Amino acid sequence: MKHLFLSLAAVLLFSVTASAQYIGFGLKGGLHTQVNKPDDITVGSGDSSFGFAVDQFKFGTQFGGYLRIGKRVFLQPELLFNSNNTSYTVKDGNLGGQVLKEKYNTLDMPLLAGFKIGAVRVQGGPVGHIFLNSKSELETISSYDEKFKAMTWGYQAGLNVSFGRLSADLRYEGNFSNTGDHIRFFGDQYNFSNNPARIILGLNFAIVK
Repeated sequence: MKHLFLSLAAVLLFSVTASAQYIGFGLKGGLHTQVNKPDDITVGSGDSSFGFAVDQFKFGTQFGGYLRIGKRVFLQPELLFNSNNTSYTVKDGNLGGQVLKEKYNTLDMPLLAGFKIGAVRVQGGPVGHIFLNSKSELETISSYDEKFKAMTWGYQAGLNVSFGRLSADLRYEGNFSNTGDHIRFFGDQYNFSNNPARIILGLNFAIVK
């Protein structure tokens, strides 16, 4: 799937660049949160088992820049520093429940294509997430280990509404990896069954419009 996205992106880049009479760029920032809370899972078996669940998806932040090639039909690559926050509930039969927080950062690279109707842009395309670093209270559990993938892939689609040099984004993002696929207990992977999806709200400022 990711190879198909990259091939389509290359074709779009060539087509739009060949006919573009316009290149603009600017800064952007925003907030995001995941929208599909997964089902709880049980880790281990017997006396050593415990419940593990997503307690809350907190708002994350992102900021960076974009380049727009083309005007009515356009290609828009972006480079964004992205911060994610999640808290988990760990329920042990003997100790009760505790909430542990996790934060990790990625470098996101959306490559969007779209078209403009009046002040509204319709856009969508693939996005790559490069893992940077993480900090997790789950490390206090002796059986816990983490293994983030160096890069994961997803897609974004949404609308952009412009007001002069300012514009606002509303996007939906889906991903092809499972929620929590970096989580390991007792050496085994314990990801949740669903794919992470999030809503992104952004504000952009055009330096060159």
